Amino acid sequence: MKLAFNIDSKLWKFFDYAGDLVILNLLFVLTSLPVITIGASITAMDAVLFKRKEKRTDDIKKEYFREWKANFKNSTVIWLFLLSFIIFCAMNFQIAAHASAENRMKIFLIIGAALPAIVMTALYSFAMLARFENDLAATVSKAFLIGIMSLPYTVVILLILTASVLASIQTYATMLTAASVWLLIGFSGIGFLCCEMYYRAFRRFTREEDLPGDTLDAEMYACREQYRRQKKEGKRAH
Repeated sequence: MKLAFNIDSKLWKFFDYAGDLVILNLLFVLTSLPVITIGASITAMDAVLFKRKEKRTDDIKKEYFREWKANFKNSTVIWLFLLSFIIFCAMNFQIAAHASAENRMKIFLIIGAALPAIVMTALYSFAMLARFENDLAATVSKAFLIGIMSLPYTVVILLILTASVLASIQTYATMLTAASVWLLIGFSGIGFLCCEMYYRAFRRFTREEDLPGDTLDAEMYACREQYRRQKKEGKRAH
């Protein structure tokens, strides 16, 4: 029993982290209410989750609002583009409903190919804004390339998001339950899972000079160097 209430015990650390996720979720919900600010909120949440993982922040609220303000402009541009594209897709679905079978199939194929790519690029862009310092064009282009080159992680991220949405809208009862979960810890919980994937995806492409000077992520540097050595050895073998 004494071990369970020890601040160094795994149980205590679990509840401490869960409490941080609840606070982070509340901040995300409140700052996302205007809708137009959702992009900045996603970026701020990702930034806090990255720093929380590396034990580089203790003040969730202060760090969240600092990142929210710092990345507001670029995050909002990306979010508005994503939102516009989603609205465009919805309008095309309505058009497809009254189109011929052949044209309907063409519309579905185009949207089916474009929508995952746009969502992937936007999500990786938010994560990159939270993690690195780049201009908007460089962030978006690198986000697209990393998303494609880290396809297994990208697929997992898209599956997590799709499954969480589908699980929330099965029945009226599940919608009510899901609403409570989303408001309590849902957004930050999903963000935590996605950030674990971003973290691994970024390892192959991260240079030490690209990260803040106070980072504790020695593992990332080690993985990066190991990847480069393997790549060089592979070239020599050929």
